[in-house]
Amino acid sequence: MGIIRAVPELERVVGERPLPVMMKSIDRLDPHCLALLAHSPAAVLGYVDAEGRQRAGLVGGTPGFAEAESTSRLRLPAPPSAAPGTGAALLVLVPGWRETLRINGTLAEDGLLVEEAFLHCGKAVIRSNLWGPAAAPGDAVEEGSVLGPAAADFLAAAPFAVIASRDGAGRADVSPKGDPPGAARMIGPATAVLADRPGNRRTDTFHNVVERPEVAVLAVVPGDLRTLEITGKAAVSTDAGLRESTAERNRTPKAVLKVDVETVRLAQNSALRDSGLWDPARHVDPADLPRPSTVWTDHLKLNETAGAAAKLVRDGVDERLLRAGLDEDYRQNL
Repeated sequence: MGIIRAVPELERVVGERPLPVMMKSIDRLDPHCLALLAHSPAAVLGYVDAEGRQRAGLVGGTPGFAEAESTSRLRLPAPPSAAPGTGAALLVLVPGWRETLRINGTLAEDGLLVEEAFLHCGKAVIRSNLWGPAAAPGDAVEEGSVLGPAAADFLAAAPFAVIASRDGAGRADVSPKGDPPGAARMIGPATAVLADRPGNRRTDTFHNVVERPEVAVLAVVPGDLRTLEITGKAAVSTDAGLRESTAERNRTPKAVLKVDVETVRLAQNSALRDSGLWDPARHVDPADLPRPSTVWTDHLKLNETAGAAAKLVRDGVDERLLRAGLDEDYRQNL
């Protein structure tokens, strides 16, 4: 079925990770990160539970729920089942804003020890229309080893999903995926596929899955106060039929993530209820947030990657040019 099993093979298919892209990452929380955290009422947490399973859940409730105790430590509410000392990652949501903040690190008893932070581009949010019209909330819940009717209907309506994964060393990551409704598509009661769309070009999930197949997928439907968590084992596939089944805007992805489902949980989520993510009146004015091009410029300059090429990137970055290219990239490369 065209399964990719090694990083060199993966990069021949989806491309290598460009140095400037990887240099948008810093190893601590800077003032931009702190400003975004202060406005965020909710985030998706990728974590490992006490049984060693990869999990994902939406946490929070009020703006500033993830409180920075220092530039390297966040206090935040973790699920009771989360295992301290394991890799964990946070996708920080700011209502009404198209970009997302990603923070990776190690779970502590009462928070997250920060090892990496970077701003993710807004393409997944734009494609999903995440902050657009909200649907009527549903009330059916479901749990099992395959998608039942309620979970299948929810997944078909979900335009936005987040994939939690870890690499071979246990380093965690959470990556957003957005499409018209059906961002994750079922090809059977126990198999889901997600396409690789143009984004920030880090391909973190694909690299992780090549080393460690366990993933968790968390899907949301704007307006609904439930989340759907799917856990299982994933593989990167270049199968033509799977790729063509996920084509959008006449573009066929180079690869897809194929997930063999092990557990399914559709449940009401108190953080969604309390945070008001889907309430337009509680969406944040972008003027109150750091400009994305400024965040990326400053993070590139703060990145400490060694070498002549990295120095050229730091010296050459220009916020005005980056800003001018950003909207055009969003228009042309969704």
